[in-house]
Amino acid sequence: MTIRSPRLAARIAQRGVSLVFSLITLVALSLAAVALIRSVDTGATILGNLSFKQDTLLAADEATRQAIAWLDNNKTGTVLHASIQAQGYSAQSVARLDATGTRTSDNTRALIDWDMNNCAGQTAASCVKPLATALSVGNGAVQARWFIMRVCSAAGDPTLNTVACSRPITATTAPTAEKGEMNYTDPKLQQIVLSQYFRVIVRARGGRNTTSVTETLVHF
Repeated sequence: MTIRSPRLAARIAQRGVSLVFSLITLVALSLAAVALIRSVDTGATILGNLSFKQDTLLAADEATRQAIAWLDNNKTGTVLHASIQAQGYSAQSVARLDATGTRTSDNTRALIDWDMNNCAGQTAASCVKPLATALSVGNGAVQARWFIMRVCSAAGDPTLNTVACSRPITATTAPTAEKGEMNYTDPKLQQIVLSQYFRVIVRARGGRNTTSVTETLVHF
């Protein structure tokens, strides 16, 4: 028969409690390590997404430059008087245009067929075509298309009374000789300027389906 003193029994009990606390501490450290790893992974994913987003924005800017260059090359003559579907150009404004396709509850909207799949069967009043051949920008990982819309009520010659186009007011880089308020009856503000406005809408899509849609208003 073994006889243990009360002090020895207390020491044995304390060893059991230390083991429990050690296990709890080990579990807590493990959970903290897992949380740290997940946090690092999330941060890396966010940085990667921001990089893809920046790539699409840069691609959209380059596509906009090319669209403006196309307009500049065709601004003379009658080329821009009629719509050119293959170039993603509309000679008149498109009513209720939803460039991003986000107003899904509106069945009177007009969509841009960015993916060239007839707007994927989405509910819309019309489905207009952008640039037929997508632009490969940068290393080719980003694809961009544009849709150019002349801000006019109808196609045709903008000098005709049946074609109403938005136009800028006259401007000059010289200092004005007049001071004070600007009066709408001033004949200089009533001069007709044959310049026209164009809306250049670009959508660029890159890695992980990152998408950027930009819009630029220009006039010639």
